[in-house]
Amino acid sequence: MKITLTLLLLVVLNNQAIASFRKEPILNDSLEAYFSLNEVRLLESPFLSLQQKGKEYLLWLNPDSLLHFYRIEAGLPSKAAPYAGWESQEVWGAGPLRGGFLGFYLSSVSMMYQSTGDAELLKRLKYVLKELQLCQKAGKDGFLLGIKDGRKLFKEVADGKIKTNNPTVNGVWAPVYLINKMLLGLSAAYTQCEQKEALPMLVRLADWFGYQVLDKLTNDQIQQLLVCEHGSINESYVEAYELTGEKRFLDWACRLNDRAMWLPLSEGKDILFGWHANTQIPKFTGFHKYYLFTGDQRFLTAATNFWNIVTQNHTWVIGGNSTGEHFFPKEEFAERLLLVGGPETCNSVNMLRLTESLFCQYPDAAKAAYYERVLFNHILSAYDPEKGMCCYFTSMRPGHYRIYASRDSSFWCCGHTGLESPAKLGKFIYSHKKKNAEQENEIRVNLFIPSILSWKEEGVELIQQNCIPESEQVNFILNLKEKRRLVLRIRKPEWTDKATIAINGKVVRPFLDRDGYWVINNVWERKNTITLNLPMRIYTENLVGSGRYIALLYGPYVLAGHLGKENLPVTFWGKMNNTAMNKVDLATVPVFTVPAEQIPTCVESVSAAPLKFKINLKGFEKIVIEPFYKIHFERYAIYWPISY
Repeated sequence: MKITLTLLLLVVLNNQAIASFRKEPILNDSLEAYFSLNEVRLLESPFLSLQQKGKEYLLWLNPDSLLHFYRIEAGLPSKAAPYAGWESQEVWGAGPLRGGFLGFYLSSVSMMYQSTGDAELLKRLKYVLKELQLCQKAGKDGFLLGIKDGRKLFKEVADGKIKTNNPTVNGVWAPVYLINKMLLGLSAAYTQCEQKEALPMLVRLADWFGYQVLDKLTNDQIQQLLVCEHGSINESYVEAYELTGEKRFLDWACRLNDRAMWLPLSEGKDILFGWHANTQIPKFTGFHKYYLFTGDQRFLTAATNFWNIVTQNHTWVIGGNSTGEHFFPKEEFAERLLLVGGPETCNSVNMLRLTESLFCQYPDAAKAAYYERVLFNHILSAYDPEKGMCCYFTSMRPGHYRIYASRDSSFWCCGHTGLESPAKLGKFIYSHKKKNAEQENEIRVNLFIPSILSWKEEGVELIQQNCIPESEQVNFILNLKEKRRLVLRIRKPEWTDKATIAINGKVVRPFLDRDGYWVINNVWERKNTITLNLPMRIYTENLVGSGRYIALLYGPYVLAGHLGKENLPVTFWGKMNNTAMNKVDLATVPVFTVPAEQIPTCVESVSAAPLKFKINLKGFEKIVIEPFYKIHFERYAIYWPISY
């Protein structure tokens, strides 16, 4: 790698091309923007139910237990015992991920407050920030982590003693990752909830790591440090620059870009085989953010190539990727499908963050369709309907099942990111450009989720109502303060091919733009209705790289079959254990014995609400099929064997 990089730099110098790498930062006014979470309210749907469960858990958690290790490291007495699981117990010989949950708690409470307006959430946020202020003040140097002897650890690193693997630095589990998550949490408190005290805390922590550690290391030593999982630490430093305008943060961000990933991906190389998936994904959100503030095209290219490679070569039908946490060649999907560990929920959460970032620059239906596939089928299905706890792995093995985190004894990484997803379900439904090229306001509809958009700044209210997949109709009510022109862009979903659109009762044929959105550029009355009919059908998708397994879909939803409750565990809520281990013989799973193109004709609806199907083939007589997200606490099949 050192030789390759040296040669690359020599070529650049010889061709006097360095200037081509450095361009002006991308102006924010030219980007697509998401509405603030407090401008979008969810209506009755499975997504609202998930949001409510997420809020319940945030309010159930004891902030003082999450603050335990921060107070201890600051020399202050603890107010409550820490939680069990990854928070305080030995894991894989790397120790606990002490205090790792709190950064996610900050960002999740901030977003959930914006999404729901629940004043108790803001009260909790303010309390935690006050406590963290006390911890940082007691330490006097800006340090703000729960890592045992964290200052000593990073002093060793700054002195050049760096022994890294994944997931440890000098035997400590992912310490830079924990800095990243605390910085992101403080940023969310500041940007989402206007908690002004969060920004100085963020700056002091970022400066502590920058001055006390990064400035004392060579670039090669920093690259060695980045071998260990570090989240999107590069993103956090770009964000510190964005919030303060202080160039030192952008300079540190440059040094925190992992060369082992951005360089080959900027060259279009798929080198992901064998890499730990969730260690890599967040880096690319950081690469894209770095591009936005520097104009360095290589980092845009790396992020875009990575997204394309993962979505095309490494993704299961539910939108998740990897098995057992690692990427593998597409030729191995049929083999990996048989393993009990399927796609990790963390991976999908972070791929959605990357999609959100890339979409802001190039909004198109392909990115929105991927977002929909992941959100509707992996994220929505990952939470149990009783307690709202998130699973770690969603096995793709036919006839398998899931286990979920416990409230007080797991705190796995997927429970960390699992806090955030219910808090931001309204983020991607709508987006907008402040003004388009013709200086007209526009709203983009990306997802079909019942909700109310209140764009008070422009005097616009857009209400979306639907019961997909039980109903093919989507109704919008557009209310304006006054008669005016507004551009409405509605995504044409790839799962429908005979859609109709009516405006105020009159059928129209809007222009379909090159990005896959219907464009309705009207002068609207104060009250308007837009009605979409989106016919849905059963269709199939082969397993990547194999014709031996096939999945069924209906509209935006992946379908799965109920396969009973044989040999299931006593409880579905794990503690330290995060993998469902009780397999059944694959011979018990029915096999499709007709060609793939004939399978949709064998599927028959048996109930419209709730939506359920049966399969009219031998061996499937007792199998009920419905959207995967509805199946919990029993065995299921997403992929079916096919042999004819």
